[in-house]
Amino acid sequence: MSESFYSPILSSIPYCESEQMSRQQKSWIGLPSRVADNNGLTLIECLVAIAVIGLTAAVMGPVMVFSMATRIQSQRAEQAIQIAQAEVDTIRLMVERGGDFRSALAAYPSTTAASVTAVGAPTTIAASYGPTPDTAKQVAIGSSTGSNKFAVQVFRTVGSTTVGSSVPVTFDIGVRVYDFNAVKNNSSSLRTDAAALRFTSGEGQRSTRPIAVIYTSIFQGDRDGSLCAYKQYLGNAASTTGLDCI
Repeated sequence: MSESFYSPILSSIPYCESEQMSRQQKSWIGLPSRVADNNGLTLIECLVAIAVIGLTAAVMGPVMVFSMATRIQSQRAEQAIQIAQAEVDTIRLMVERGGDFRSALAAYPSTTAASVTAVGAPTTIAASYGPTPDTAKQVAIGSSTGSNKFAVQVFRTVGSTTVGSSVPVTFDIGVRVYDFNAVKNNSSSLRTDAAALRFTSGEGQRSTRPIAVIYTSIFQGDRDGSLCAYKQYLGNAASTTGLDCI
C-alpha cells in the first residue's frame, strides 16, 4: 500500500499532533521511519571518560604496588621464621637424643662473645656454615635456577659440661635469617636487630636487617649433674647448694 493511501487520514489529524508523531507511532500504521538515530558519545564525553580512567589508574597504581611489595615481604618473613625454627629444632633434637653429639654440634660455629646477642652480622655466604659465625649458609627455596633467597647465620656458645664429660649439656644458640641479596650486596652495612614488617614499596628494612631472629638456650636435663651445670652456666653457682653437685 502506498503512502498516498494514508493522506486523508493524516490530513484529519491536527497540525501539532501530526508534527509530534513519533517514529514509533508511524511504524504502527506501516509508514517507513525517516528519523535518523543520533544517539552516541560526543568527543568531549569520550575525553572526560578517558580522563576519569587515567585519574583512577594514577590513584590506584601506587596502592597496588605497595600492596604487592608488602605481601611479598610478609611471605618472606613467614618462610624465614620457619627456617630459623627448623634450625633450632634440629639442634634441640640432637641434644635431646643424647649420646656424644660433639661432632654434629661442631658443624655450627661457636663464639667466644659474652652472649649470642653480641655476635656480629655475617660478612660472607657459603654453601655451609663456616668455622666462624661471620659466614652465613645460603638457603634455596624452590627448584628454579637462582632460587637462593635466604642467608642463614647460626652460632652457639661453648656452653657448660658435667663433671667427667666433655659433652656440653647446656649452651645458647642464635639464628638470624637474612635476605640473600642483603648479605650479598650489603655485607658491610648489615645489622643484627630484626627487620620490622611494615607497609613498603620495596625491600624495606630487610635490605640491611635479618628477617627472622631467634635466641634461645639448649639444655639437656636427663644427664647426671646437668641441672648443676645449667645453674652454673647461668652464673648463679650459689643456687646449686643442696643439689648434690660435685
